[in-house]
Amino acid sequence: MDFTVSLTYLLTQVCNIFRDSLDKSLKEIGLNGGQIFILIALWQNNGQSQTSLAQTLSLSTPTINKMVKSLINNDFVKSEKCTGDGRVVRVYLTDKGLNCRNLVEKQWSTLETSFFSHLSETEKLIFLQILDKLKQNLLSKE
Repeated sequence: MDFTVSLTYLLTQVCNIFRDSLDKSLKEIGLNGGQIFILIALWQNNGQSQTSLAQTLSLSTPTINKMVKSLINNDFVKSEKCTGDGRVVRVYLTDKGLNCRNLVEKQWSTLETSFFSHLSETEKLIFLQILDKLKQNLLSKE
């Protein structure tokens, strides 16, 4: 089998290249590609528990904990123990975490426009539908 011509190999290469580009783009703001997904989740629903973030992002709790600590160290978020249950740690956006959204949106949009510039609108729509089907298939197997 020639792995280099398989869908899995190509998808992994594309994902790695895109992730590197995302990391470089967000580095200007002081973030990395993994951390941005925590901010996106908090922009949608601020004050989530680390367990909730792990479930939302399909990541392990220790991974979320490490990323949250980094975001805390860079003043994008803060964490607080839940008053009702001291075992639960909730994550909240700081002013810096709230205010960086416009910069992130600009970087994200620029990267996405550049990355997908060779695709027609129809191809983008089809690609979006394929990715959604793949995601749903993978999530249903968890």
